[in-house]
Amino acid sequence: MEVGFERACVDVIAARAAVSKATVYNHFQDKSALFIASFSEEADAMRAEFLACLAEPTNDLEAALRCIGEKLVRVLLSPAFVSLYRHASAACPQFPELGQVLFERGPTLVQDQLGAYLKRWEEKGKLSIGDQPRVAAVHFSGLCQGDLNVRAQLGMLGPSGDKEIRQTVERGVKAFIRAYGAAPQRAPTRAKPVAKRPRSFTSKRTSR
Repeated sequence: MEVGFERACVDVIAARAAVSKATVYNHFQDKSALFIASFSEEADAMRAEFLACLAEPTNDLEAALRCIGEKLVRVLLSPAFVSLYRHASAACPQFPELGQVLFERGPTLVQDQLGAYLKRWEEKGKLSIGDQPRVAAVHFSGLCQGDLNVRAQLGMLGPSGDKEIRQTVERGVKAFIRAYGAAPQRAPTRAKPVAKRPRSFTSKRTSR
């Protein structure tokens, strides 16, 4: 995580772990397997941290989505995730399986769980997700991130990051609700009773 794959030395890794180099290779076939395992473990930890905040829906949809959106964005902008993404991106051309593993154990699982959470809001009549909850989860994540993720990767997110996170997530949540919010159910209108016309009595003509 500190120096990337090429510069990381197995001897140094073994020394930090207080084991022999042979022990490292007993657990991992080679350096690349160790590299993939270490990044996968980091991805698992960050995913678990986020999923822990997907509590049962309450009555305040916007407040709940803001809380979850901020948690998600803070994980994605954390130094650990930024470092993970940078090193993984650099290593993926050499280790294509790394990208696949990280995507399946990171974004895929998070999107599935987030989609299921959004679906529970639909069951409460607050959202209209349809039959593609994962697509809705992808849209929610993208709207909450805005351009913050890219700026963090480029080292452009300054000390005002917390304020920008709150503002970006708030705008993203409002846009998501506009797109996926359930239409308010209108009470059925009762037909107004038709006023009966007074019956007109006409004099019968008498036959002569």
